[in-house]
Amino acid sequence: MSPDELRLIEKAQRGDSAALGRLLQHYEPRLFAVALTILCSHWDAQDAVQETLLEACDKFVSLRNPQSVAAWLTTILMRKCYRLSASRRPVPVEGLPRGEAFIFVGTERDDEVFQAVAGLSDEQRTVVALRFYLDLSYEDIATLTDNPEGTVKSRLFRGMRRLRSALSERRTSSGV
Repeated sequence: MSPDELRLIEKAQRGDSAALGRLLQHYEPRLFAVALTILCSHWDAQDAVQETLLEACDKFVSLRNPQSVAAWLTTILMRKCYRLSASRRPVPVEGLPRGEAFIFVGTERDDEVFQAVAGLSDEQRTVVALRFYLDLSYEDIATLTDNPEGTVKSRLFRGMRRLRSALSERRTSSGV
């Protein structure tokens, strides 16, 4: 964590709303990437991130360890994602508008990866998002998902195997 980020956190905890806004704006893109990966819906991801940021604004003074702001925000986000995914019917991956994936990443190859990730099980998608989009450790993922570290590793292993297979099939079917 940079000294500038620590200063922003300290100012925000003292009630500086501009500092809190800048800090949350810094984390918003990463939170959105994780929410989109987990929920496979641009709209649901926006809702989850917005609700996360609102809760963070309301409860920021309760943050005990400034070094853990990313984990704290991710914990809030995960609760929002789980609540949203439990309250909606699954949407087939093919039903996503093509442009949504480009909001998430930006290139056609990245769109293929997003579509492949969207085809994983909820549990696999969650650990892939937390590991590769937020660069969290196995231990942190285990804590966030309330699973043993071994379960996290096996879900990640199986998810990555499915991703390699799906991407390989896409390359084969497109003639690349």
